[in-house]
Amino acid sequence: MPRPVLPPSFCSWRALAAVAAVSLLATALVLLGRLDVLAPGRVVPVLVYGVALGVICALAVCVCRALLSRLSVRAAWLGGWLIVVLTTLGISYGVGVVGSVHGVGPGPNGLGLFMLQSVLATGVVTVALFRYLFIRAQWRAEMLAQADARVQALQARIRPHFLFNSLNTIASLIHDDPASAERATEDLADLFHGSMRRADKSIPLSDELELARKYLAMEKRRLGERLAVKWSMDGLPDNAMVLPMVLQPLLENAVGHGIGPRADGGEIQVFGRVEGQNLVITISNPLAPPRDHAGAGMALRNIRSRLDLAHGPRASLLTNRDGNRFYAVLTVPHVKDPGR
Repeated sequence: MPRPVLPPSFCSWRALAAVAAVSLLATALVLLGRLDVLAPGRVVPVLVYGVALGVICALAVCVCRALLSRLSVRAAWLGGWLIVVLTTLGISYGVGVVGSVHGVGPGPNGLGLFMLQSVLATGVVTVALFRYLFIRAQWRAEMLAQADARVQALQARIRPHFLFNSLNTIASLIHDDPASAERATEDLADLFHGSMRRADKSIPLSDELELARKYLAMEKRRLGERLAVKWSMDGLPDNAMVLPMVLQPLLENAVGHGIGPRADGGEIQVFGRVEGQNLVITISNPLAPPRDHAGAGMALRNIRSRLDLAHGPRASLLTNRDGNRFYAVLTVPHVKDPGR
């Protein structure tokens, strides 16, 4: 079920830049129909007025974001529109009065018409903008809900097989190594608890890496010397945030399709580094004999879909074969943990 779609707060510089661009375009379209009666020297001031009015209205919505967040969805969108209209009313009155005092405004007789035109234009543009933002946010919420459902479906598909192997491993350790059996049980509980996180809520990279290590530790108990793991993650910052369950499916593919089918096993290599404003994590495993890799394709498609929804073109998951190894290269923006 998609979550309620609330209006944006307009508190980021990207949102303000988008509002400025929309205001400039809307003002320019209005001016095109009035060039025959508008003095050439007033074109630039009107454009500046339109852009400044749009940005100030967006800032007004940003200031009132706490109030709007406490309202119902319908009331929040209507409240945002009313804030824009009232802000336009006040700004247009002030600009009209000050402009008239300096001889460049509408004058006392034209002040009311100037305010009405400003309010009508801003109100109509805001309705169109809010409609677009609502549809876009609703689509995004639906896509996130579908991505979350796909994560749960993928985990439901993987859990029985992984759970069966893990329980067999724990059972084999109970008599010979009770301490290891206890640690394995705790790791299994942590893994299943981590898989229940919401798919669209980022978590610290350290938490994701901890779950990944526990997963590989569980598989190491089962596969023994057939599984070797090489970690090289010192180059990654401690304050990075990532989507949950982006590494474990890649490691599951590496174990299931690269280690399991090989009688002699092999080594999984996990490397992390920073490239500019991005984090790059590469997971490599040996190639196994050709077999059905449908499960691997499902996991890769799911991760790519979630990355696209969360980060757009700034994130990617690329795969490649080089010699006797398979590589999955995950690239995500370096989003810092706000608590650090």
